[in-house]
Amino acid sequence: MIQERARRTREHVLNAAAEEFARHGYANTVLQTVATRIGMTKGALYAHFPSKEDLAHALLQHFADAWDDIRATWGDLDRPAPATLLAAALSLARRLESDVRMRAALRLFADGGITTDRGSRTLSEIRDCLATLARRGQEEGAILASYAPDRIVRLLLAVAWGAPYAPGAPALDDRLSPLEEDWAMLLDLLSPHPQLAFRAREDAP
Repeated sequence: MIQERARRTREHVLNAAAEEFARHGYANTVLQTVATRIGMTKGALYAHFPSKEDLAHALLQHFADAWDDIRATWGDLDRPAPATLLAAALSLARRLESDVRMRAALRLFADGGITTDRGSRTLSEIRDCLATLARRGQEEGAILASYAPDRIVRLLLAVAWGAPYAPGAPALDDRLSPLEEDWAMLLDLLSPHPQLAFRAREDAP
């Protein structure tokens, strides 16, 4: 019972810290504000996380674990590359909308002051996985070969990570959401074959 209560408290602390980091960044997050959010004293918070850096590292660890979960949702990689790219992008966007810890970790990465070895590896793995899919899509003739795969990935990630913050961003719980239409349109712009991405959407989970 005591261990379960401590676990729940730790989760509350992480969520409160994530809200602050996502909104204010690492440098401007104050632990007293994190503690106040959940009705704790600063001393009680230190019993769970001895420093602001420890909190940040826990959120980066969560980011890496969440990526493992997201990657597992892509399904069969033998599908055409555009369908897998679409599934990957939507998985990232949905998780970022629903998971404040993921958003906080991205803010921490963007601030450039805090990282971990696993966090850095995770960012590289995301880019490498998507670049492999983009390259495969080019080999399949489904994606224009005139763009370097890493440039395509930068565009895809910018859209996926920015989607939850875009003005008028749609809810992401519906299978046929406006976001999926937006992604299909983006993939069409990268395709030498009109409507290819819209067909790929039908194959995405």
